[in-house]
Amino acid sequence: MKWLTLAKMAWSANRSPRGAGAEERLHLAYRNVFNPANHDAQIVLADLADFTGFYRVNGQGIPPDDRAFSDGMRAAFGRLFRFLNLTDEERTALVEAARAETLASSREGNF
Repeated sequence: MKWLTLAKMAWSANRSPRGAGAEERLHLAYRNVFNPANHDAQIVLADLADFTGFYRVNGQGIPPDDRAFSDGMRAAFGRLFRFLNLTDEERTALVEAARAETLASSREGNF
């Protein structure tokens, strides 16, 4: 199997991998994979928002290594979130879904 990347697509067309249109293509790819209208995408996005702690804030007294780890987790989800270009309604629904997942995880544990 050959894995498709923006770089391979650009090089095969003799273009720069980060040239005109590359970011738009990446936005489109993220949106296609994580389409908020798709129920599986909704479940996965809510789970990832919960798992990465995207909507949680570290409290006082967190060791520096733990803080760096949780900041990194949130940054990874933040990259995905940035490319989705969610509407206000979709963003609000994701926050509510992530909170529900966080509550379920705190009561019953994580997968």
